Amino acid sequence: MLSENIYYQEERRHASERFIVLVVLTLVAFVLSGQSNGEVAEKSILVGFVLLVVDLFSLAHYYFIANFPNRLVEIRKHTILLMDVALLTFFVLMFDKNGIFLLPLYTVIVMRAGLDFGVQFFYTSLFLTAVSWFVLYVYSPYWQNHTDILAAFAIAIVLMPLFYLKYIIAINEENTEIGQGLVETAPEETYDKLTGVATRKEFKDRMVELLHEKKPFTLLFLDVDKLQAINDTHGKHIGDELLKEVARRLNEQMDEEDFLARLGGDDFALITTREQIYFEKFLAKLERSVIGRHKIGSIIVPLELNIGISRYPDDAENAMMLSKYADEAIKAAQKDSKRYHYFHHEISTK
Repeated sequence: MLSENIYYQEERRHASERFIVLVVLTLVAFVLSGQSNGEVAEKSILVGFVLLVVDLFSLAHYYFIANFPNRLVEIRKHTILLMDVALLTFFVLMFDKNGIFLLPLYTVIVMRAGLDFGVQFFYTSLFLTAVSWFVLYVYSPYWQNHTDILAAFAIAIVLMPLFYLKYIIAINEENTEIGQGLVETAPEETYDKLTGVATRKEFKDRMVELLHEKKPFTLLFLDVDKLQAINDTHGKHIGDELLKEVARRLNEQMDEEDFLARLGGDDFALITTREQIYFEKFLAKLERSVIGRHKIGSIIVPLELNIGISRYPDDAENAMMLSKYADEAIKAAQKDSKRYHYFHHEISTK
């Protein structure tokens, strides 16, 4: 399947883990308010309600990332960083001397920003942290009288992430290389060496071309079911022969306007500009002609497909979302033993 950008995956994971932590802290705050008295109870209730608002925002933030992965990327990352640092600073101010136990969390924010968002956000979070210390010094009588503690923590919180900066940079460089490897191949590799069909790069170029022309088309993601089991049982050479046969059978059902590419492993992509009224018949013929059995020497292996389908412009109007929706549809097909294909609109209305 067409993999998502590695930083999108990291951002989404960051958002989900962050939401879980915030929910736990919210519950702790309300439990603590019920078991405490006086000022501690009042502050705990206030913390609980503040965190509850942040929880709702975080849920909306996660929904936005999942459904609009390519929109406002820089803005939403900066917003989360600003919110986390501001929230932590507010709690440190509120708890005065007990806020000392929260100061190490600045380091956590800085480190996670660098690892999950990228090096530039590491520096952004350091800047926001420095601003927050200034706010603590200006607005908190307690920290004005304990500048030595604040300075010691400030130095430690700055130095500790800097010791890991080289590691963070290395991780980010590795993520960048992985991300590029997932979405592109070398320029000269226009055809897959094993199957002879187009490569992932050619698939991307064809998508861009059709989107530029604003010509309606249907995107099919296909994977060969149980290929790994066949490789384990009979050897990878049998699996490779099966992939060649899949490509051959698919090519037999295509006309000159259709486009077939191998994305890697057992994953293929097919783009067709057929009108919707003819597509159902084409899909039925495709399944009937490709799915079945294949004899390789004396070995007979099953040939089955899982197919996920999205359509431009009905489902989405950009390559990322069309691929995401086809990917979600193919996952539904993988889970359903009674069907070979799913359209995105079928799972989006469930």
